[in-house]
Amino acid sequence: MKQIKNKPLFFQNSIPNVRYSDGSKVVHQNLESQSQLSDEIFVMAQLNDGKKIMYNSRTMSYQNQVFIAPLPNPVHLLLNIAIENYNYSVETLNLFKDDCQLEENGKDIYLMNLYDGNTNLNFNNVIKFKITAIISLITAMEAFLNQSIPNDFIYIKERKGEPVKLNKEKIEGPSVTFKEKLTEVMSQLKNKPHFSKQHFKTIAIIVELYDVRREVIHMKTNSEDWMGLYFNITGSVIDIDLEKATVAIKKYMNLIQPNFLK
Repeated sequence: MKQIKNKPLFFQNSIPNVRYSDGSKVVHQNLESQSQLSDEIFVMAQLNDGKKIMYNSRTMSYQNQVFIAPLPNPVHLLLNIAIENYNYSVETLNLFKDDCQLEENGKDIYLMNLYDGNTNLNFNNVIKFKITAIISLITAMEAFLNQSIPNDFIYIKERKGEPVKLNKEKIEGPSVTFKEKLTEVMSQLKNKPHFSKQHFKTIAIIVELYDVRREVIHMKTNSEDWMGLYFNITGSVIDIDLEKATVAIKKYMNLIQPNFLK
């Protein structure tokens, strides 16, 4: 699966004309001459084509050196983490047949090799990659829903037969569920009362993925034996169609914000 194009979290719309109080221009000073930099910094830079941009970012330090670049939008970053791990899972699945010790009578049923720890590394890795992709996809979706809501937006829901107004802080809190944000909140935000019905198949796929993510995060172990502790949860991870889920999430995001993903 092809990764999406990362976009910066924030760019200034224009380059300010920075001057001192006496009217003279602010002279650029090399960063190397400064002993300390603030973690949050505004940068004016020139691209290869000569276009000038301004962005704010956070410095990253390593081995007594300071590096600066635009912060990426976390939604894009998380989606690419998910896609990358999905691709790893597919690559690893293609290694399975060469990592088996027995095929049952030509029925395409294979017993995989066991290594140190009495497990199979490739089998383990597929589950690991899928868990990472599932968590990253839903985290990206939650971040996208929250960042799509304007600070002055008011969501109206019915509670005990009475309308209740919720501001953005309340919407992002426990008062509103993930599914409710996905459906009712976005319907009101887009002023499209039939949004959920029109896109119910896409939404259903995302909700299914959310349910698996919730099981993985909480890892409840109410079972009478060891085998039952994680059997259903691991089975959900193995069975989920990540390609279909990723396509659904990308489609949904572009429905809410056209051209958000490319």
